[in-house]
Amino acid sequence: MIVTLKIIHFLALAIAVGGGVASAVVGARMRKVEASVRPVLAGIQATIGKLGLVSLALLWITGIALTYMYYDGWANLPASFWLKIIFVVILTGLSVRLSLQRGKSDSGERLPDGNRALLAQMGAVSSFLIIIFAALAFTN
Repeated sequence: MIVTLKIIHFLALAIAVGGGVASAVVGARMRKVEASVRPVLAGIQATIGKLGLVSLALLWITGIALTYMYYDGWANLPASFWLKIIFVVILTGLSVRLSLQRGKSDSGERLPDGNRALLAQMGAVSSFLIIIFAALAFTN
């Protein structure tokens, strides 16, 4: 069971981080293409965002399960684990915010490009910090 949870956890991590990078690349291209192409790219970006949210949910579920299976709960985890969790919460909030905004863009409501770019950059930084602190937390 633990091996299965780890496999799901690592695959979800790959999808979440890879999706964030892919979404950023699509977003950067979107600003440079003709207006007629933007809806296609926006659709691709929305699909990537949905996959990212599903992967984040899987990360939360498998992460909590693994924490209880390995460590019998949260009490004995190092400070680096808690730093990782802080960035996981930040990334989850950013992902939900960007996904909600994508849904609103169909009705004409949009964040300014600078705000979307800033949220995306914050997500990328959070993703890398999550990986760094996870490596520190789970290395004896």
